[in-house]
Amino acid sequence: MWLRAARGAIQTLMGRYSADMASTTIKVSTDTRDRIRSYGGETYEETIVAALDAFDAPGFWAQAQRAADWRQSLSATQRATLKAREAEIDRAFDGLG
Repeated sequence: MWLRAARGAIQTLMGRYSADMASTTIKVSTDTRDRIRSYGGETYEETIVAALDAFDAPGFWAQAQRAADWRQSLSATQRATLKAREAEIDRAFDGLG
């Protein structure tokens, strides 16, 4: 799991976090809050930092571009089929939580 892989970096970052560090409150849906909680970080902060680190990780954008290029290389029929499959998966997950 990416969270475990990033734990060392998170611990370093958390070591720099102190009670007098500025913080803020952000409003998110309860679904989003529960999703953050489900990743198992010690704190929301830890989980969010790990997610942001993974998002910013070297290679992330290159991989995303390769996926976009592959999708563009598909025929219109293939893209429509793929889109229908993705919608089916989304429907299967709707309401889970």
